Amino acid sequence: MRQLDTLHAGSDPYADSELACLAGAKAALYQWAVTVARRDVDQVLQLYAADAILVPTLSNQVRDCDDSRRSYFENFLANEGLVCDIQVFKKRVSRKLGTVVVGGLYTFVFRENGGQRVVPARFLFTFEQIDGQWLITGHHSSIEA
Repeated sequence: MRQLDTLHAGSDPYADSELACLAGAKAALYQWAVTVARRDVDQVLQLYAADAILVPTLSNQVRDCDDSRRSYFENFLANEGLVCDIQVFKKRVSRKLGTVVVGGLYTFVFRENGGQRVVPARFLFTFEQIDGQWLITGHHSSIEA
């Protein structure tokens, strides 16, 4: 009975942990966007877990190791004036905690052939808390239809 009373009193320990997970993943998502705009390949790669899966926006190759992710980001981050604007996102925390799925919409803007290219895309990130740090374990991105 006490457990029910505790849950109704709003002191569910899961709720506090869930909020902490959501805050950690949200901060990691925005850190990713800022780091992409800096165009530093090494800094971007540090945001991914060693075994992370990347299905990138401007490539049809699924990347599942540091070398393949590096190859993609060396090309993608070479775009002058690159910025990422996160517009919409929804979050879900797994009941086991420590894993958060974030899906939404973002737009990449960069210079190409003397003009500006705008790439609206949708994304799905999976973040996991590993050794106290929120890292990307899965990242799918595709150009909007």
